[in-house]
Amino acid sequence: MAMWKLLVSLTAVVAIAPAAYAADMETQVMDKNCWIEIFEDDNFDAGDPHVVLQGPKEYASLKSIAGKDWSNDIESVIVGSNATVRAYEDKDFKSTEIAFLPGQRVANLGKLDMANDIESLKIACGK
Repeated sequence: MAMWKLLVSLTAVVAIAPAAYAADMETQVMDKNCWIEIFEDDNFDAGDPHVVLQGPKEYASLKSIAGKDWSNDIESVIVGSNATVRAYEDKDFKSTEIAFLPGQRVANLGKLDMANDIESLKIACGK
């Protein structure tokens, strides 16, 4: 009887372990096309500070991103092909909102009245 209980217990562990492992692997998969690259200067000037933010993620504040305060300091953006980004004029996703679509490139946010006016972001993955 003890051997039977041990066999049943091992079978349950073997049956459950792959599902748990697969679920864990699923959470580790990153969508390589879900991102936004933000630039301190217009025209995607790579000579000035810029950073890629991987999604999905929400940034209620841009005060400390990659060691820099990006609040009100973004002038151009490039959006990954599987990302939709909502940018907000104030922290905590408040005030004026602008949406960037998958694959969109905006060389001068000033033309949209949003240059140096973004304080929070939401990056969503999937089309």
